[in-house]
Amino acid sequence: MADDLVVLGQDPRFGGGSAAQTEAFLAGATALGRRPAWLYDEHPGLDSGRITWRRVEALRQLAAARRLEPAARAAPSLWVVAALAQHGMAAVRSGRPYGCWVGTTIRSEWEGRAPGMPPLRRAAAGLSVPGLAALERGVLRGAARVYATSPASRADVARAAGVPEQSVGLLPIPVDLGGFAPAPDDTWQELAARPVLVFVGRADDPRKNVPMLLEAFATIRRRFPRAVLRLVGRPPAGRAPDGVEAVGEVDDVASELRRAAVFVLPSRQEGFGIVAAEAMAAGLPVVTTPSGGPEDLVRRSGAGEIATAHTAGALAAALEAATADLARLSAMRTRGRLFVEREHATETFRHALASALIEVDEA
Repeated sequence: MADDLVVLGQDPRFGGGSAAQTEAFLAGATALGRRPAWLYDEHPGLDSGRITWRRVEALRQLAAARRLEPAARAAPSLWVVAALAQHGMAAVRSGRPYGCWVGTTIRSEWEGRAPGMPPLRRAAAGLSVPGLAALERGVLRGAARVYATSPASRADVARAAGVPEQSVGLLPIPVDLGGFAPAPDDTWQELAARPVLVFVGRADDPRKNVPMLLEAFATIRRRFPRAVLRLVGRPPAGRAPDGVEAVGEVDDVASELRRAAVFVLPSRQEGFGIVAAEAMAAGLPVVTTPSGGPEDLVRRSGAGEIATAHTAGALAAALEAATADLARLSAMRTRGRLFVEREHATETFRHALASALIEVDEA
């Protein structure tokens, strides 16, 4: 049976929030009776360290658009689904209506990533940003309908496209409520008494700001000598400091979340922050920096603390405030789970996606 929906996105080997977003779209569309196919350009940096012209991101996106254009033009229904709209240039070239669901913008991601990069790498990568921003604007403005993943990213996407914010819809990323279930209360209370903190993400991603997290945890460790910080995902280089456990990459993030009491996110920027929503579903209060999507999640749910700045001192202060009162922390745990059940259930997403698919098909 032929595909009736083509989705242009990012190389899934990157994993992370972009892959989770696209996979949620594909699963939702399949559950609604569609037959989606995921098309993407393989990123050369994941295969080898060899320097070629394809490592210049703007040039690679233009070449990918030419290669993927025939499939985009022939698709009965066409969508761009990725963290960044630049992956959808083939949709623009196809000259046909398409939908676009994105998580953030290239300039916002760059502002979050650049401060943590070595100077030479930052200078080289920064050369592509203006060109990618132009590609992104073309994809966003050419779409029949544009959707963002969070209220924070909606404002950002509207600015990048140069359109009114109210013209950008919302498709909140769903969370597997069954898979990300909370640990028993008594287990969680034992973990909270230490406390046991957890971070999920790539420590080598400058946007995640893990060095600052380690500095903040050193402060927490002085106040709470039994405190533990578990790092789930690609670990940082070098020996882990006292109290820090580098878990590494795992197949089952939900189980790792249930081994902690508080989720901490030190990111400089996040469009949505799927791991923060998953942590809430797993019954973990979230302590985050003011980074966009996670900040919005905590503010609307009341399920955590937001640091006042992107500094180790501010993050440590937010962690201390969250963990100082076990009864208050437990209330955050309850509010977070209820919020995700209400806002990010799979059925809620499918209902919103069904309407979005119809809107684009009828454009």
